[in-house]
Amino acid sequence: MAQPARRSYESPVEAVRLSPVPQPPDSANGIETARRLVRSLEQIARKGGTFSTGPEARAYGFLGGRHLSMSQIIQDSLWSFELSTTARNVLDHMTVHHDDHGIVTATQSKLAEHFGCSQSKISRAMSQLTAHHFTWKERRGQYRLNPLYSYRFGSRKHIRLLEEIGPEKLAEHAIVIPPARSEATR
Repeated sequence: MAQPARRSYESPVEAVRLSPVPQPPDSANGIETARRLVRSLEQIARKGGTFSTGPEARAYGFLGGRHLSMSQIIQDSLWSFELSTTARNVLDHMTVHHDDHGIVTATQSKLAEHFGCSQSKISRAMSQLTAHHFTWKERRGQYRLNPLYSYRFGSRKHIRLLEEIGPEKLAEHAIVIPPARSEATR
């Protein structure tokens, strides 16, 4: 059977002509809209050409004379709370495993299974954390992590959680750093 003849060159593709774009209206409203669009595109170009749906970033602010957030101060003074090893492990676990509302869903028996220790040891650890207000019980199997410890001061999540929890509840669960004990009082 004979094969069809092949072409050694491609036929040129015909160019498609587009219709001209209509001129924008000369009204002041159309010109102002175009100017706003140009300003918006210039702002996007200054940001590196990315779009953002979040609010405009503000300068970092801090309270007091020290450039530290409350969570940094608490973290730096964590040794003075004299938490047991289990309490510290549970606190670290809760800091990593909480939802967007600062809630950790875990029963004491699940935590005991996770850490390979007795439930009474977890209960004592939770009592220590609750006494120092790092966490408190919301309902059975749910503990709330204190946002003053778990989130960067002034972050979006921190602000949202402070509004959600309310100032009364936070005042009730304020983390107070214990004074350092001297050798004579030990």
